Amino acid sequence: MFMAGAAYDAAHGLGIVYLVLLAAYMAVDAALLPRRAKITVERAVPGRISIGVPTRVAFTVRNGCRRPVAIELAEDLPPPFSAAPAQVAGKLEAGASAVLEYRLIGTRRGAYVLPAMDVRVLPAMGLFYRQFRLELPSDVQVFPNLVNIKRYELLLRRGASFEQGIARLRQIGQGTEFESLRPYTAGDELSRIDWKVTSKHARLIVKNYQTERQQSVLAAIDVGRATAGEFEGISRLDYYVNATLMLAYVALRQGDWFSLLAFSDRIESYLPPVRHVKSIDRVARALYELQSKLVEANYSAACEFVSRKYRKRGLICLMTDVIDRDASSVIIEHMTRFARYHLPLAVTLSNPEVLAVAEAPLSSRPDSYSKAVALDVTEAREEALAAMRSRGVDVLDVNPHAVMPELINRYLLIKSRHRL
Repeated sequence: MFMAGAAYDAAHGLGIVYLVLLAAYMAVDAALLPRRAKITVERAVPGRISIGVPTRVAFTVRNGCRRPVAIELAEDLPPPFSAAPAQVAGKLEAGASAVLEYRLIGTRRGAYVLPAMDVRVLPAMGLFYRQFRLELPSDVQVFPNLVNIKRYELLLRRGASFEQGIARLRQIGQGTEFESLRPYTAGDELSRIDWKVTSKHARLIVKNYQTERQQSVLAAIDVGRATAGEFEGISRLDYYVNATLMLAYVALRQGDWFSLLAFSDRIESYLPPVRHVKSIDRVARALYELQSKLVEANYSAACEFVSRKYRKRGLICLMTDVIDRDASSVIIEHMTRFARYHLPLAVTLSNPEVLAVAEAPLSSRPDSYSKAVALDVTEAREEALAAMRSRGVDVLDVNPHAVMPELINRYLLIKSRHRL
């Protein structure tokens, strides 16, 4: 308008009028900004969340103003947490309330506090907004993955197989321990017919058998340097912790005894044998407290501790990592010794990134040296695992994402074959 005033004098006056009106509009908009006290926000967050699992967090927002407003909320999260989406927004009419929500993801176990959030209020005129910080401290505990247990229990009640690749827990018709009686159906083995009961009911009745109960399962977790690394933002220890929690649940549900040992350069914690599914909370609490330490694990001390505590034959799951045969000689030696009296199972996590480099065609790798190193690392690791297998030690070497279902399947396979 002022540029047009060079040719037309009336444009100068029009520009001044526009600025005056704009200033008046801005003054009114600033004067009508909602006061902080007119906007109330309440946060509802579970006291416990599972590591790596998106958990719903809800905000109840109330607009105490006399006109509609748009509200944006963003959490000020500590480092182990992330939000999806990073901010939430909504429009509220005068005197109305609404519920806004997002998904909270924790990537490290422990107790934390969600301290505060930022609130931005945008009135309808939209030239100014008011932004302020609300202190709403909320205690949150990040536990091992409890969602898999709830999903597993639900699928069992539905009679469905586990959708994450885990075999059925209850193996009807297998095992040697009597469970129940049921009517005969086509395909049942004739050797399972209970002829005495059949004669009383005038119809064929067969016996159901289940795998043996009250056997011992020990999970020994290395919390030293070997499990301190991360894969896709979650520590290798947490993959072991989640798998151990699920193993404990399945074992307790089977009627077996379950115990837990955590060690680094010393014995960090020990959970004596527990039984019954109601004890799963004790297992979850013990796993919740485990943290990695950047020290070399003392396998000799851990194995001696196990030898003193466990005289009866049982399944010993050692969760650690191996580098090569020389570096893992202590592990191989003690696991071989356990094989005389127990059933040892070494659970290790492969490195998908190293495997991808080792298996990639040489033509696709501009750096041939990295492929050579990856091949050497993979070969040395396979040699150490082969040494364990040759000495009677079971080995489960899997991708971190697959360790939980593969561990449960291996446990169920051991039970079904009566190896304990």
